[in-house]
Amino acid sequence: MMRSLWSGVSGLQAHQVAMDVEGNNISNVNTTGFKYSRADFGTMFSQTVKIATTPTDGRGGQNPLQIGLGVSVSSTTRIHSQGSVQTTDKNTDVAINGDGFFMVSDDGGLTNYLTRSGDFKLDSHGNFVNNAGYIVQGWNIDWSTQSIDSSRSPQNIFIDPGMHIPAAQSTEVAIKANLNSGLSIGTASRPLYSLDSIHGYNKKTGETKDENDTGTTQFYTTSKNAIDVTEKGVDCASLFNASGTGLNLRDGQGIWVSYADAKYETNKAGMSAFDENNHTNQTAAFWGNTDNKVHLSIVLNGVKIENESIGSIDEAVAYINSFTVPNDSRPGTGVKAVKSKDGSGIEFVNDNSNGTTDNMKNINLTVNKENTAGEIWTATWTDGADGAEGNFTFKSNKTDDKTLWTAETVAGTNITKGGDTKKQVITAHKYIYSSSAQDLPPMYNPDGGNGYKPGAANQAPTDPASKNYYNAVHDGALLNTDERVFHSTEDLRELLQRDARYGVDYDGSGDFAASDVNEGVKVVVNDSGAFSITNPNETSQSPNLSAGGPTLDFTAHNMSFNVTSYTDSLGKVSTNDAFTKIFKGLDGVFPAGNQVKQSELLKLSSFSAGLEIYDSLGSKHTLEVQFVKQSTTQDGGNEWQMIIRVPEPAEINTTGEGPSNIVVGTARFNNDGSLSSYNPRTLNFSPNNGAAPNQQIKLSFGTSGSNDGLVSSNSASALTSQATDGYTSGNLKPDALRVDDKGNILGEFTNGMTFAVAKMAMASVANNSGLEEIGGNLYKVTANSGDIVVGEAGTGGRGDMKTSALEMSNVDLSRSLTELIIIQRGYQANSKTISTSDQMLQTLIQLKQ
Repeated sequence: MMRSLWSGVSGLQAHQVAMDVEGNNISNVNTTGFKYSRADFGTMFSQTVKIATTPTDGRGGQNPLQIGLGVSVSSTTRIHSQGSVQTTDKNTDVAINGDGFFMVSDDGGLTNYLTRSGDFKLDSHGNFVNNAGYIVQGWNIDWSTQSIDSSRSPQNIFIDPGMHIPAAQSTEVAIKANLNSGLSIGTASRPLYSLDSIHGYNKKTGETKDENDTGTTQFYTTSKNAIDVTEKGVDCASLFNASGTGLNLRDGQGIWVSYADAKYETNKAGMSAFDENNHTNQTAAFWGNTDNKVHLSIVLNGVKIENESIGSIDEAVAYINSFTVPNDSRPGTGVKAVKSKDGSGIEFVNDNSNGTTDNMKNINLTVNKENTAGEIWTATWTDGADGAEGNFTFKSNKTDDKTLWTAETVAGTNITKGGDTKKQVITAHKYIYSSSAQDLPPMYNPDGGNGYKPGAANQAPTDPASKNYYNAVHDGALLNTDERVFHSTEDLRELLQRDARYGVDYDGSGDFAASDVNEGVKVVVNDSGAFSITNPNETSQSPNLSAGGPTLDFTAHNMSFNVTSYTDSLGKVSTNDAFTKIFKGLDGVFPAGNQVKQSELLKLSSFSAGLEIYDSLGSKHTLEVQFVKQSTTQDGGNEWQMIIRVPEPAEINTTGEGPSNIVVGTARFNNDGSLSSYNPRTLNFSPNNGAAPNQQIKLSFGTSGSNDGLVSSNSASALTSQATDGYTSGNLKPDALRVDDKGNILGEFTNGMTFAVAKMAMASVANNSGLEEIGGNLYKVTANSGDIVVGEAGTGGRGDMKTSALEMSNVDLSRSLTELIIIQRGYQANSKTISTSDQMLQTLIQLKQ
């Protein structure tokens, strides 16, 4: 019976311990990082009254007879479940989400303690401490390498409140940007590069340069004393009008440019017209009359015009003009006929204002041998007998294929100019775009460049540029209807200028002569981006075309422009009205004088980005990168020019050519918009302000074939990101520390940079419940916890860290209060065991009485 008393006593004692444990839990319900405990009950020894017996034959076995001697608290178990995370307004508060502990020490790391309470701060010396002054353990930044080595043993985290970081020079700049590949650039543009009137020569610098070599950088000083790029062979397919709309040129598209009205008179020999009222014998140009019809038979601009019953020059004019405009059954001639003032012949005029194909341009006349209209006829007058009215008898003097229409001299009644029955008056030329680069033949230009090199006496020069000039001036080599093929803006400018000078039959003779040369004409692209034409009223003089030969004087000619679209006769090439409209500003009369005609403004798609770089002193410089679209490649990709500038006196150009503060390169894109290639890839930067020279800066503009840097798609040009690894010096801002989820302590500096100045270590042990609590929210390892294993947050099963937050106690009040009731009931029940045993003892004592 005494056993039951002692069992009750042990129950009271055990439940009292459980009450103490749960009371401690409740008392720490608001302690940050606290982990609640529970009391683990265990039975005490049992008194064995009778042991168990084994079964025998005829009798079964018996269980042991044991009487328990009570209960005890064998241990307390700490429950390390995750507490809730509460955000705070303090940047140095840190919570752990997951397994692990902060590690603190009060002796420089010789003895380490663990805690889940992340209420940390800097003390006056810069130590990173908890509320008890224990220093948080981790790794500090090594400023020599600007890195944190977490493989080393942790140490006290020290962050100097007056921390200063020196300037770091830039070694790399990176950008991500889109360059618009579409046909609408809006305001993201720049004027077309200026081009002078000399091909293969830069008049501004006096250097022999190929304007079509995009790999050659040429510069000039503007009126504002700024350096600009010039003389670039830009692909005409990449041009935009003043409104920013792309011209979208395709192979075979182009324009007709007429420099003067094409005019031709049929009676070149000046024969008189037949006069019906002159009753004498006449040898004259005859166009028929009522009784004597003539046969009109010509081919005009590819259209055969034939009528065997022409009775007057007016009838001939009217009939020819009926073919001027095309109809459904035949093409038109584009040519209008008018009667000459004396009525002896017809003047053909083509102002080249209509049509898009060859047959509507210029004047191409063939007089067939059957033609008798307007030829030389002999008219014999016979007086009438006895006062009767006389009459004419007519006989054509035309023999073979000779015709008065193309003859310039007449001997007697016979035409003496050979058998020439064809005349061609060329004043308009077609200019056709090609996506392939063109190689214009060199040609001496009196405006400047290489000098003329004459050939031997009365012979053409052998020097190619001089020979081509000789052929143009002496033989009229450019007075033909060959198509002019251009690729670049320089091609088109030079072709226009050569034709205006040497490729127009200004006098309408149908033959080339020195009098057709208009060498004063200049075609340039001005600084505003327009094709500009001047036609000064000046007389120029040729060099000696061949050794000992005479010089020639060239007088100015009045001009009259007409620009129309071009297409082929089969209609397989569409007209490009946008491109044509650009040059319609040239239309109209253009007399020799001081007038200037110019096209609409032409623009290039462009985009600029200002990239910041730093020198060794921490001075900031702006690296301006301008991208200018140069061409559309045959596979649909784009090529852009990169113009990289730095403000003077800084230098990036070490080639010795051009200004020292500008470098020009290229960026090419594939037809899917990805970057193909770019150059340069590095810059040699010398700030020339006392900082270290020859600073190597890598340009990280993207990976070939990818979209991780520069791209070119049909959306607005825009810079999406830029970065540089350089910075100026700076000081740590007060109260500007925060911790990221990997335990890095980030410091913000006055130069705008943010660095990880230290890293908090995170500790773990094999058995969290085996740790011994020593107060102050600290634990120390025991024989049953295992040793401390140190690592970074988020590794080795350790949790992450969260800044401006604290982990709350994991005590669950509902559980704790329920436990109080259970413990109370257990305590009451054990007290009943004692009181009942006491009553039984009292009954036993009363038996003796």
